[in-house]
Amino acid sequence: MTLAPELAEALARADGAVALRDLDREGRLSTLIPELEAGRGFVQPELHFYDVLDHNLAAVAAFDAVVAGGADTAEFHEGLAWIDIDDSLEREIEGESLRSLTRLACLVHDVAKPTTAVYLEGRLRFPRHGPRGSDLLRERLPVLGLGPDATDFVARLVRYHLRPRELVRPWPPTDHAVRRFATDLNGHVLPLLLVNLCDGMATRGPTYTRENFRRHCGFASFVLARAISVFDEPESPLLNGEDLMAELGLESGRTLGAVLTSVRRAQLDGAVSDRESALALARNILADVTARGGQAPG
Repeated sequence: MTLAPELAEALARADGAVALRDLDREGRLSTLIPELEAGRGFVQPELHFYDVLDHNLAAVAAFDAVVAGGADTAEFHEGLAWIDIDDSLEREIEGESLRSLTRLACLVHDVAKPTTAVYLEGRLRFPRHGPRGSDLLRERLPVLGLGPDATDFVARLVRYHLRPRELVRPWPPTDHAVRRFATDLNGHVLPLLLVNLCDGMATRGPTYTRENFRRHCGFASFVLARAISVFDEPESPLLNGEDLMAELGLESGRTLGAVLTSVRRAQLDGAVSDRESALALARNILADVTARGGQAPG
């Protein structure tokens, strides 16, 4: 499967935010991703400079600034000089580069804010907008032409885009917490940290300072180094999304993601060690997830 051509072209450009705004002005962006439209004009709390839609687009502009050249790119690379960022982002999932898929995650990271908005103690909040957005995207992205593994990648970045700060709230983070963090991301910690960084940049917009950026780069470097130090990838996944679609008759969506995540955790914990036992576990998990109405156990 391949991504819708006009969206794929925009996401592959170094100035992806410009291309996406062009699509929006032409009325085609919301045609491709209808869930974005609810964010147009949806005002956010005082910390935010933009409405929800413009915030999502600003996050893409921030991503372009961080990875596509310029002062921010140089500083981000300098802060994480111990890892080859460009090589990491050029890796592919089902023919789509991590660079394009991460740019897409920036575009949709807050897609569920309008549907989760509530007033708590007189203040506007968006509880669990990450998980809700992930669920929405597991339904939408296959329609756009993404395969199950690329869909899973983007959905995880959206689900956990606020996770880095939660990870370090109990200081220092334990090895177990860091390992669980990396496992939940299927090892894709760098892309998640980029979404988290770009979210922060877009939140404050023009009031985001160079010192804010330097601190955030240092934070990203710490979390990535910590994750690498405790997350020793033992082997390739025993099952991928296409395996589960073929063997269990699943369609790409949130149920597939829930089963895939649970099987991967079991593999990393040593509970399954071969394809047959992983499939048996997947069937049991599917029965449980179905009984829970599509929600992953735990």
